[in-house]
Amino acid sequence: MENLQLELIIAAMINFWILFFIFKHFLWEKLAKAIEERRKFLQASVEADDIAKKKLEEAEKQVEELLNEARIKAAAIEKSADDLSKQNSYKIIEKAEKEASHILVSAKTEIEKDRLDMANSMKSKILDLSLKLNSKIFWKESSNKELFEKELEVLTK
Repeated sequence: MENLQLELIIAAMINFWILFFIFKHFLWEKLAKAIEERRKFLQASVEADDIAKKKLEEAEKQVEELLNEARIKAAAIEKSADDLSKQNSYKIIEKAEKEASHILVSAKTEIEKDRLDMANSMKSKILDLSLKLNSKIFWKESSNKELFEKELEVLTK
């Protein structure tokens, strides 16, 4: 049995070397090229992944910067809108105050005009009444008309 095993070992070694030379002769270069291409592809993939991560980080930074700028601009716009609305409200209030003062002045003028009209009307009525009384008392229509007018002027002032 010992011979048999030695022969089997020698046969296995010969088969191994034959297969090794066939493998090396026909497949080794193709397998080495495929392994090298795969290694290069994996390295390129890792490099592309690194580049993509860097670009993604840069894009995220840019997005954050743009968001910050947009927030700042929005705050500025909001502040200017508040200022503008305050200015508009002040203008509206000022305009309303001017209109109110104009209405007040025109009302005072109208009241003064009505008062003067009423005073003049009262003067003429008092004068007419006085003249009628005078004519009834003294039987003369025009007597003392000037005296009544002077007295009436003194009383109304």
